[in-house]
Amino acid sequence: MNEKIILDVDTGTDDAIALCAALLSKDLDVLGICTVGGNVELKNTTDNTLRVVTCCRRSDVPVHAGAPLPMVSTLQPWIAQAKSLPRKEGQRSQETAIHVDHLPLPETALKAQDTCACVYLIETLKKAEDHSITLVPTGPMTNIALALRADPSIADKTKRIIMMGGTRSVYPDTQAAEFNVWCDPEALEIVLQSGIDLTMVSLDATSHACLNARQAQQIREIHSAPAELCAALIEHRLHASAAHGDTKGTGVGAALHDALAVCALVHPEVLKIEDVSCHVDLGHGFAYGETVLGRNYTEEKMAANCHYAFSADSSIFFHWLYSTLKEGSVKQAA
Repeated sequence: MNEKIILDVDTGTDDAIALCAALLSKDLDVLGICTVGGNVELKNTTDNTLRVVTCCRRSDVPVHAGAPLPMVSTLQPWIAQAKSLPRKEGQRSQETAIHVDHLPLPETALKAQDTCACVYLIETLKKAEDHSITLVPTGPMTNIALALRADPSIADKTKRIIMMGGTRSVYPDTQAAEFNVWCDPEALEIVLQSGIDLTMVSLDATSHACLNARQAQQIREIHSAPAELCAALIEHRLHASAAHGDTKGTGVGAALHDALAVCALVHPEVLKIEDVSCHVDLGHGFAYGETVLGRNYTEEKMAANCHYAFSADSSIFFHWLYSTLKEGSVKQAA
């Protein structure tokens, strides 16, 4: 039986690859997609998502636009999030940016639904059988946190959350925080305190989910529109990483963070996981947004509330992505 999921994305380049894999997977039943501001502005994350849905010929999957801004941090105009979000078009080179405002796909006539993401999440979870739907956020947790604040009862309805975010030792964006968490630290802390079964696919794990130019070419040779898109985005990420002096861009490969979270739905063995106590630094200092782990907890201390992925198997990841895109291309051609 296929696992029922709702994706929550800020599409972006690696979100687009994650979307392609989820929409084409024979093992996943994508009930809907929510969008959130993050990698690019909400209007662009929504438009990019609709383009990917069209590319994958999955117009049956509804897209719901969500929150354009974090819950709290932009209320304080002097802090970093307020100064950088939303990211305006034209403020950065699209050739060297990891995430582009518009994916290399044709414009689409497909439109987002009238119902916002927060309302969609509440209504869908409340109508569903208990513990039948998994949430897969690959951007800031704003939509899910808002839904939990509006109706806490949905925590008991949710099967689990498999998210991309957090870090213990890899810091590409700030001194202490991973980007998705840094965008809306309070939102993740709300989710961590909700009691929902949570797997955190961190940068510690996704740094192992890297693909190189040779693997991108293998994907391109599948000869389908989604495969061509994924190959082009991997190559773009390789180029952008190299331009920013990231050795992974020219050596190990380009990290496809968000796709690893989708892979873990189907192949949990791709991750090396430990149960940890995890909370978010909300102090608005240099460590704002840091995911603070305490693995040596006792009953007298903080109990474990998170399955944390410390590493990943790159061979399992590539085999899954390639086979999913290939099987999806055969299905589309049929």
